[in-house]
Amino acid sequence: MSRPPRRPIPAAVAACAAALAVTGCSADPAPAAAGTAATGAHGYVAGAEELSEPQLQLAYLDDAGAVHTLDLLTGEPAGLGEVGDVAAVDDDGRFLFAASDPAGELTVVDTGTWTVDHGDHVHYYRAPARVVGSLEWSGGVRVASSETLTALFSPDTGAGVVLDRAALGEGEVRELGTVGTAPHDGALVPLGDRLVSTGRDAVVVRDRTGEPLPGTEAACADPGGGTATRVGVVVSCGDGAVLVTEDGDGVLVERIPYPEAVAAGDRAVGLANRPGRPSVAAPAGERGVWLLDSRARTWQLLPTETPWVTAVAADDDADRVVGVDTAGRVVVLDPQAGTTAATAPLVPADRLGDVDLQVDADRTYLNVPGRDELVEVDHADGARVARTFPAAVSPVHLAETGR
Repeated sequence: MSRPPRRPIPAAVAACAAALAVTGCSADPAPAAAGTAATGAHGYVAGAEELSEPQLQLAYLDDAGAVHTLDLLTGEPAGLGEVGDVAAVDDDGRFLFAASDPAGELTVVDTGTWTVDHGDHVHYYRAPARVVGSLEWSGGVRVASSETLTALFSPDTGAGVVLDRAALGEGEVRELGTVGTAPHDGALVPLGDRLVSTGRDAVVVRDRTGEPLPGTEAACADPGGGTATRVGVVVSCGDGAVLVTEDGDGVLVERIPYPEAVAAGDRAVGLANRPGRPSVAAPAGERGVWLLDSRARTWQLLPTETPWVTAVAADDDADRVVGVDTAGRVVVLDPQAGTTAATAPLVPADRLGDVDLQVDADRTYLNVPGRDELVEVDHADGARVARTFPAAVSPVHLAETGR
């Protein structure tokens, strides 16, 4: 399928600056150890400050594209301006990618806070927020990034774009390659400097320009999205999952079948985890929740009292899963302890699909459709509602950045 044309635009273009009058991040509660990051440090960009703790914030937009942030360390709000009417938004923990179908454009916003996780050590950064640029786009958007690459995929068109992540950090949208497939519920996820790509019936590993790598294709009928874990990239398939890992100078492609036959409505579609965790989770239809451990290459079906509409694997060791059920509650499932905790109903039953659930190491955040507020839930303390924050605009799209 031919891809629609795209138009990379440097952030220095005056129109971009006018489109988003960035006010900058709130006053920085930097500890004494904070300071300007040394040039060449992992994740460094010019003007960034390296700090000793995560610079967590909530970024949210309404349908008209008004962008706002809330600093979770200080509670201070900031208005970042307008990006135009948006139909879909995704993020990678730093950048927002706001797609507008009527305008046929996708705008990239740098929220100015991010974490670089190297496993044995972590870097935390803060820099001024800004618009990076825009490119032509159609349909929804799914985003995934490694240190070197950012991959965008539209399930509505099957088109994918690969961007230079270092260039994004410097304020430029620089296209490295494209991928063209038929429309499908798929994914395009970086694995280091490679890409894991889906088609309608296969998983293919590609180089950073989007070209397929010989001998890396695996059958995957009826894909249902994919995501990165600490181990590799996992893709949901009709009969289980495909796991792609780095293996020396190459890659290893493995199949992880379901432990039993699974009806189409009970499949693990939309696998999700807290970034960098080894496990992923997804609702299992009416049966409960699926948990896939990418280290052990095993599936576990966790029964729940009510069906879930969203499930996120939250932990390394406890296998705790956080989600939203059909009663509109935030639910925390701890399979090792055999316990379940839940909030009171927070989300109207007819708006369950409009919730963006954001899970970090300690807290869970969600927008509440129809209410101009954001909710913080302590998922380690019996699903206690810890705080609510007033929102400047109706938070139709929500992301947590800086983690």
